[in-house]
Amino acid sequence: MTPERRSDGKRSRVDPPGSADSANVAGAASPSPGRPRDTRIDAAIITATREMIVETGYSGLSLSAIAARAGTTTAAIYRRWAGKAQLVHEAVLAAEEVPAPDGSGDIRADIRALVATVREMFDSPEVRLALPGLIADTVADPQVHSMMIARLAGNLGAFETRFGQERRGDDELPMLAEVVAGTAIFRILIRRDATLDDAWVDEMTAMITERWPPTAR
Repeated sequence: MTPERRSDGKRSRVDPPGSADSANVAGAASPSPGRPRDTRIDAAIITATREMIVETGYSGLSLSAIAARAGTTTAAIYRRWAGKAQLVHEAVLAAEEVPAPDGSGDIRADIRALVATVREMFDSPEVRLALPGLIADTVADPQVHSMMIARLAGNLGAFETRFGQERRGDDELPMLAEVVAGTAIFRILIRRDATLDDAWVDEMTAMITERWPPTAR
């Protein structure tokens, strides 16, 4: 430290650059780097969203209620998600990818695995209750729309080359993905009490594979 004469004639201390006290002053004057997100808060928000969807449905769901259930604030939610649609999309739609065809040559087994995985994606109470409102908000929100398309395309796109399909024009999803996921979504929207059970998986598989022999040539 070096002395400096004050206006009253007394000497005061001035901390030279690089000293601990100087660093503390500089740190107080400039913002420190942001703290990493607390994954425990993320998990609590996701859990609260899933629980409350079942209790209130999509239209009755509010971010303030989710925050209260999760023991956090709406500001914490907005730091992580742009809004309700984006949060619900991440909370209720499974992130697991459809397993790629194993190359065994059994097309029926591959397609059944695809249909079964789509069933797993959509056949849960929270998805059934969230889907009608979520679809409406997805149409109005380009960001959430892109998230949903990317989720489905990432899950289902591996089947394009397996079955020799080409996308038409600017389509973001292969036709097979549209058929399987679209049928599941339509069934949930139109017949809320209808299950996506093993019988549905078998019937969808049979309908799709009628055009192919049991094994690939």
